Amino acid sequence: MKKEKIDLKTKTFPIKFSLTIVILCIAIYLLCVAGIAVSVWQIARFGIAEFLDVLKYPFLILVSLFAIVLVTCILIRSQYAIEEKTLITQFGFIKSRFDITSVTALELSVSTNKLTVFFGEQFIVITVQASWQEAFIRAMLEANPNIDYSFTLTDTPPSENE
Repeated sequence: MKKEKIDLKTKTFPIKFSLTIVILCIAIYLLCVAGIAVSVWQIARFGIAEFLDVLKYPFLILVSLFAIVLVTCILIRSQYAIEEKTLITQFGFIKSRFDITSVTALELSVSTNKLTVFFGEQFIVITVQASWQEAFIRAMLEANPNIDYSFTLTDTPPSENE
């Protein structure tokens, strides 16, 4: 049996979802379970009388199961990873790889915890958690010391009473 090689140089940074996203995921789970239950009830109660029933109910069950698997994958396996010279963004089974050597600049917006990663004219925006923000930026700079790093502070606008 072949064992997987564990890369000790990979640094992972898990994404923590907001309460709104968690509630939305719970709502998706409930809708999917309801869709499966209604389809099974329709088949058990009335049977499959028409050709469209053969397509409609199994299709609804399959779409509901796919949605459950997709949401579960996103909740369990959403992270950013830095692997030697590669930045990996992973949301469930959707994975993107970016070459860190082509990164020209990092710009952190302190007020929104958004990190913009520039690749020349192109860029991606990453939401960083306060708990691992410094470690993530440090790992990016270790992988490519030529990256220009800056941060922006946003002043709060004065209130109308002042």
